[in-house]
Amino acid sequence: MNLAHQAIAAAVLSLAAAGAHAQTQAPAPSRLYAEIGLTAVNLEITSNGAKLKANPTGLSAVLGYQVHPNVAIEGFLGLASTREPLEFNGTPVGLNAKIDSAAGFFVKPSVMVSNNVELFARLGYLRTKITVSSAAGSTSDSDTGTAYGLGANLYLTKSSYVQTNWTSYYKESGVKSQGLTLAYGMRF
Repeated sequence: MNLAHQAIAAAVLSLAAAGAHAQTQAPAPSRLYAEIGLTAVNLEITSNGAKLKANPTGLSAVLGYQVHPNVAIEGFLGLASTREPLEFNGTPVGLNAKIDSAAGFFVKPSVMVSNNVELFARLGYLRTKITVSSAAGSTSDSDTGTAYGLGANLYLTKSSYVQTNWTSYYKESGVKSQGLTLAYGMRF
């Protein structure tokens, strides 16, 4: 029997021995967690009094650490947004918008409201890069601003959950970006 098989056998025996004890005392969840999500973004750009809107879809990733049972610190990365047409009153104006990236951090207070439902808020800062393009070319701009949101986790097991959240990612200089996210999370 090689070393890997011995380690697996030892782990199985340890788990079996701990099984009876686990029924009386649940293991504490890990403090480290990660999430991956799909976000439907509402992007609004106000220029010369006209409000242009686009609805790109993007991917997000979060890496968090629970510093207290009710407070976590999170790193956030938003990538891979779709390029969508900007519209004025529902009519395309010949421009497309894309959120190239969003990166930053959040402080996340939370509270368990039942055995498997957790409510939370987020407050932090994100650096967001947005590109507007047309047939003639494109222009990009990035800026840092306050971000905040609310959400809920539904725990499937002690270490995995599904999440829904609403977040305001950016609201500065005539640009507003907010979205609804559906995510899957896992504690390590």
